[in-house]
Amino acid sequence: MVQSSQPSLADLSKQARERKAKALKPGRLITNADLKDFQNVPVSVSKAAEKATPSEETKAAEVKAPASSEDTEYAKLLGEWRPKFQAVVIDYKNAVNRALVLQLRQKYVYDSAHTPDPTVHLWFAAEFERTTKEIESNKEEVTKAEKAIEALKVEAGAAGLREGDIAAMIGELPKPTSTDLETPEPSESR
Repeated sequence: MVQSSQPSLADLSKQARERKAKALKPGRLITNADLKDFQNVPVSVSKAAEKATPSEETKAAEVKAPASSEDTEYAKLLGEWRPKFQAVVIDYKNAVNRALVLQLRQKYVYDSAHTPDPTVHLWFAAEFERTTKEIESNKEEVTKAEKAIEALKVEAGAAGLREGDIAAMIGELPKPTSTDLETPEPSESR
């Protein structure tokens, strides 16, 4: 038996627990009794600490001027469109994920259909056919969700949203996978 040079899952788990245990070690608790040891120790104050705290003048200078009415209007526009894009993106991702689940189910049914019992084989054949129909229906859902995203992009662009903001609201979309099973349908009889 050839052993892999990669650590086992048990080793990785042990290493993760050790790292976590090291990270969670509590710091030293200093009590009043410990402070007695430091009563006559000279103390120096660093000027860096004073410089690290911004003065009131610096704080006032850092406050930005109020946004223009154009900026606030655009921010409102973004706020109105963000939930719309979130909804269509979720619909699309759900359709793509459902396609993956259906593809896995179809493969499982196909692989499980090889049984000597004709009754069980017929059940698997019927399940394979039902899953195939669901896959076809799901392809339409994915296409419909893609079209909804494209339509919303056009509508948002017409409303004045910038392309970069539209792309950011959509984010990276998963690509639909081929849901065509590359194996023949199980036959009705064996």
